[in-house]
Amino acid sequence: MEEKGLSLVAASATKKVAYSKNIPQYFIYSAMAGACCALGMALAYSVGSAFYFNSATTGMYSLIMGITFALSFTLIVFSGAELFTGNMMTMTIGTLTRSITIKQALTLSVFCYFANICGAIFFGWLFGATGLLEGKVGQFLVTSCEKKMALPFSQALTRGILCNMLICMGTWATIKLKSEAAQMIVLVWVVLGFVATGYEHSIANTALFTMSFLAPQTTSSISLAGAFSNLLPVTLGNIIGGSLFVGFVYWYSGRSLKS
Repeated sequence: MEEKGLSLVAASATKKVAYSKNIPQYFIYSAMAGACCALGMALAYSVGSAFYFNSATTGMYSLIMGITFALSFTLIVFSGAELFTGNMMTMTIGTLTRSITIKQALTLSVFCYFANICGAIFFGWLFGATGLLEGKVGQFLVTSCEKKMALPFSQALTRGILCNMLICMGTWATIKLKSEAAQMIVLVWVVLGFVATGYEHSIANTALFTMSFLAPQTTSSISLAGAFSNLLPVTLGNIIGGSLFVGFVYWYSGRSLKS
């Protein structure tokens, strides 16, 4: 049942490793994924703030944010960019099928993460420089970041796990689907699922924290220590969710069906 999917993902892992040998090009391509996350966050909070601060629609803000943040992942998939979280599944399957080596998988993953972070920070700063964080948008963003930075380690970890399970299952589906319309629907559902539920994404959070530092409404609760206390468990959770709960699971399922 899953042999075709495994073959496609393993081939994708091989292509990614080959492309990553061109370091400048791969860095820019990966940084664009961080940029897309920043652009998606900017849209989600700009639109979501109008619903959040209106008593008649406050219950709908998470739904609206989930739909609008889908901008980021549709851009990544259809415009082309390299996202660390989705690569967790791809690199795991590539390694387990022996299409790539563990060293290649680790090298690509670390470099991709670094480039994603750089892209998210730069474009988060760029949005902050526009002046569009004035008023309710900045207030909403800072309030959200304060909550994220205050999350206990275990909660941030598990939210990171579930977030990347959804992302990688969406990636798995889009690789197998031929229709672009079907791929778009899957991506929107996946993003809606993790945003509206309240899960945590390391690259998106990096862009969000950058914006929160630049917002006029920023507070003493917004700090580098707070950002690190969130990003560490969320990144670990993203790795576990994509590698273990999706990559390993689908590899094992496909492998056992062959035997």
